[in-house]
Amino acid sequence: MFSIEFSLPTKIIFERGSLSKVHEHIDNLGAKAMVIMTRGGSMIKYGYYSTLRVSLEKAGLKYCMFTDISSNPRSDEVERAIAFAEKNGCDLFIGLGGGSAIDSAKAVAATLASGGKLTDYLRGKKEFSEAYPIVAIPTTHGTGSEVNKYAVITDVERKAKVSVVSKLIYPKVAVLDPETTLTLPPTLSAATAFDALAHALESYVSRRTNRLARMFAAEAIRNIVENIEVVVKRGINIQARTRLLWASMMAGLAIDQSRTALCHAMEHPISAHYEKVHHGMGLAALLPAWLKFTLDAAIEDFVEIAEVMGLKVTTMPQRYIAMSVYDYILKLRNSIGLNVRLSDFGVSEKDIGKFVDDVLDYMRPLVYNNPKVPTREEIKKLYLESL
Repeated sequence: MFSIEFSLPTKIIFERGSLSKVHEHIDNLGAKAMVIMTRGGSMIKYGYYSTLRVSLEKAGLKYCMFTDISSNPRSDEVERAIAFAEKNGCDLFIGLGGGSAIDSAKAVAATLASGGKLTDYLRGKKEFSEAYPIVAIPTTHGTGSEVNKYAVITDVERKAKVSVVSKLIYPKVAVLDPETTLTLPPTLSAATAFDALAHALESYVSRRTNRLARMFAAEAIRNIVENIEVVVKRGINIQARTRLLWASMMAGLAIDQSRTALCHAMEHPISAHYEKVHHGMGLAALLPAWLKFTLDAAIEDFVEIAEVMGLKVTTMPQRYIAMSVYDYILKLRNSIGLNVRLSDFGVSEKDIGKFVDDVLDYMRPLVYNNPKVPTREEIKKLYLESL
């Protein structure tokens, strides 16, 4: 628990209105910036790109934008972004939006600087040797990618949603402006916050956890359970939005220390094969089954989590206290509109075999990071239970 290595090369600016002050924090990072956004258009619609553009001009930076990125970013999209960046002479990469935009910025910055094809890095054939500077501006409270060394991209040819891990892709600067989260609709607010909650829960109990990871995770859990329902019901509450963005960052720091576990390992194949499934929604469908499977292997950890959540169960036996976390998650999913099952996304029993194969192929590190390591049959059973 006290075996800790911690180095965060990211400068963090967490402040309301900080989107308009990006220029104050990017001196000498580059000459031409490429702003990467997803194709939904919300960054332009709500004026966030315009605000950023004004700030870049104040910094004397040239810039261009790239918006051909899906909500689950694909390797072919990122390859097109790399070609676009090379053609336009970009040397600074800004991810504006959710984790998809930030992870894409990381992948572009590192692949362009290191050379070669992105798929070689996704498949473990090569490791990044260098990266252009990255600036992360999250406008959702879910990913935590702005403060960690991961980028999740779907390898289209293999239909494999994999994480590249490199200390070179820590953003140089993370600008977290709670005001940019005010325009998130209720369902997306719930799904992104649930993603952060899954990050925190999995990192708290994972085999690689330590006291620092648990400190970050506990802070995330506490703030999420106190504010997630408020935001879903009243999205303009800036205090609650601020707490959720803070929690997302804390959960990002937690998984940077200890990674996620089986729940994330099982979700990635779902949103790789069903690309329209939001990652947080997939996690919401899987989390109850994961909790029930994992509880007995980490009872003391879940007792601590129950205390962090403020669940009033101190007189019960430990296993009942741990189970109260499971009960709470079920109630929370109902209250925020995430009472979903895999079948709601079009997943059927015929998909399960492929999902299990994928989990045991490219998600194995997260499987073995779980407190209880499942067999093939147990993974299949968990999928079926979530169907």
